[in-house]
Amino acid sequence: MFDFDTVLGDLFERPRLVAQSSERLLFEAHDRILKRAVGLRVQLRGEGPGRAWFMRETEVLASLDHPSIRQVFSAGFRGDFAYRAGNWIDGESLADACLRGSRPIPQVLGIARDLLHAMDHAHVRNVWMRRVRPTTLMIDRSSRAIITDLRFANRVLEMVPPDLRADDDPFLAPEVRDGSPGDPGADIYTVGAVLYFAFTGQAPAKKATPVRELRPSCPLMVERIVMRALEPKAADRYPTAAEMLEELASYVGAYNEPGAGPAVILPDTPGWERRLRRALGDDYELLSDIGAGSFGRVYRVRDLHLEREVAMKVLDPRLTQDPAIAESFQREAQLAAGLKHPNIVSIFDIDARLGLLWYTMDLIRGKSMAQVVEREGRLPLPRVIEVLDDTLSALEYAHARRIVHRDVKPENLLQDQEGRVHVTDFGLAVALPRGRLFGGATSRSGTPQFAAPEQLSGGQVDRRTDLFSLAAVAYYLLLGRPPFPERGPSNAWTGNVTFTIPTLSAERSDVPPAFEEALRRACAFDPADRFADAAAFRGAIEAAGFVTGERPLPADNDGLLGRLRRLLQ
Repeated sequence: MFDFDTVLGDLFERPRLVAQSSERLLFEAHDRILKRAVGLRVQLRGEGPGRAWFMRETEVLASLDHPSIRQVFSAGFRGDFAYRAGNWIDGESLADACLRGSRPIPQVLGIARDLLHAMDHAHVRNVWMRRVRPTTLMIDRSSRAIITDLRFANRVLEMVPPDLRADDDPFLAPEVRDGSPGDPGADIYTVGAVLYFAFTGQAPAKKATPVRELRPSCPLMVERIVMRALEPKAADRYPTAAEMLEELASYVGAYNEPGAGPAVILPDTPGWERRLRRALGDDYELLSDIGAGSFGRVYRVRDLHLEREVAMKVLDPRLTQDPAIAESFQREAQLAAGLKHPNIVSIFDIDARLGLLWYTMDLIRGKSMAQVVEREGRLPLPRVIEVLDDTLSALEYAHARRIVHRDVKPENLLQDQEGRVHVTDFGLAVALPRGRLFGGATSRSGTPQFAAPEQLSGGQVDRRTDLFSLAAVAYYLLLGRPPFPERGPSNAWTGNVTFTIPTLSAERSDVPPAFEEALRRACAFDPADRFADAAAFRGAIEAAGFVTGERPLPADNDGLLGRLRRLLQ
C-alpha cells in the first residue's frame, strides 16, 4: 500500500492523484524545496521488469533538454518505491482536444513545429521516439505541444517486455510495428500521423485518405508535407526531422516575430514568395496574386483561423523604409476598417511581420472597372449609371464621416458577379477635421489621369476632389479610354494641371445633354464650380432622367419605363 505522506511527504506536498495503473501513479504535487508544481510519477513494484523500464525511461528523459519534451527535475528510491519529478503540464492531451473537433489549422502548424524541433533535438542525441500518441501528447495553456511518453523509445526498448514491443498502432511507422528499434525516419511517420489526426480527427489508415478530402481548408502544401511523412516506405519520407521542418518553415514560416528578415527581397523577384509565406506564418495561406494596387500588391489568401478566403494588400517593402508612407498605409486600413457600407470593401485586419506590412479585406470576386473596359470597350449608358450610383453611395457615406478617398479610379472600383460596385483602396484618404470643409492636406498624390487639378498642384482637397475623379471615371467608361490623354506622371511634379474635357455628344448620341452637363460640372477646374457634395451630384443625374439610390419610382409616363424607352431610342 502506497501512503504518499509517509513515502514522499518530506519532499512534496498537496498531492492530487491524476492517473493510476497497477504499476504507476501520477500526481500533481508541490515541491517543498523548489516551491513549484511538479508532475510526480511513482513506480510501485520493485520486482519484475517494470522497475528497470521506469528507470531507463527516466534516464533517457533526463538526457534531453527541450521545452517540447517532458523534463525531469529529480528522481530516486523510497523504500520499495521509485519516483521521478518533472514539470507539471497544465493543459490537455491532443486526443482530448480533438473530442471538440479537429484542431484549428494555425494550432496544428504550431504542433508540427514543436514536434519536429523536439525530434531533431532527440535525434542528435541518438534517441528515436518511435511512438507518440494523441493520448500522451500534451498541449499546454500556451498551445505548446509536449511529448510526455518515452517508454518505447529506442534506448528504452531493451527494457520493454518482449510481448509489449510489437504493436499495430496506427501512430507507429510500419517498419517498427514488429518491435524493431527503427530510425529517425520512423519518427517522421509518427509526426505525420499525429498531424493527420489533428487536422482530421482520425488516425491514418494504412492507405491514408488525403487530408484535404477530409479537411478541404488545409493548405495544399501542408497536405503534401503530411502525406509525404506518411509514406509506407521509409525511403519516400523526409530523411530527417530537420529537413521536414525546413520545408514546413519555407511555406508557413519558422517564427512569428516581427522586425526580422531581409528588406532587399522585392515583389516579382525569386525569393519574394518564400519571404511572404514565411511572414504569413500560421495565419494565412497564400493562394494567388491578384494584382498591383496603390502602395503594394494584392493577393488572394486563406485566413487559416476563420477558414475563409480574403484579399490581402502587402505594402511594397521599398516603401516601408519611409515611415511616412508606412504610416499612410496603416491609416488607409484604419480608416477603411471603420467604413461599413455595402459599396465599400470591408477591412478585417492589419498586421506586420518579418519586415512586411499588410491588411486583409473582403475578397470581391469579379473585375475592376478598368478590366471590364479593357475587355468590353465602352459601356452602355445604363451600366455607367449603375457604377455612378454605387460609387456615389460609397462616397456619400465616407464623406459624411469626414473621409476623402483621393484616388478614385477604375482600378479601385470593383464590380462583383452580381454587378454591384465596391470602392477599395482608401490608400490616400484623409480624415477631415470636424466642422471644417477642407482637410488642410496638400498632396501631389492620386492617379494623374483621374486626379483633380488641386491634387496635381499640391492644393487643398475635400469631397469635391472625389467627385471630379468619379466624373473622370464616368468619361472613361463611356468613351473606353482615359478622358485626359495629355496627362501623365510628369503633371504631378511640374504643376501642369490644364486639361480639356471631351465632348461626349460627338461619340455617344445616347447621352442626354443634361447628363453630360452634370459630368462637365463635376469636372470643373475650380472646386467652387463643382457640386458641393455627392448628394448634389446624384440629384443632377436624377434630374437628367435617371433613377438612382432607393428613391421611389414615379407612376406616370416619365417613370422608369419611359426613361428606359428614351434610352433605347
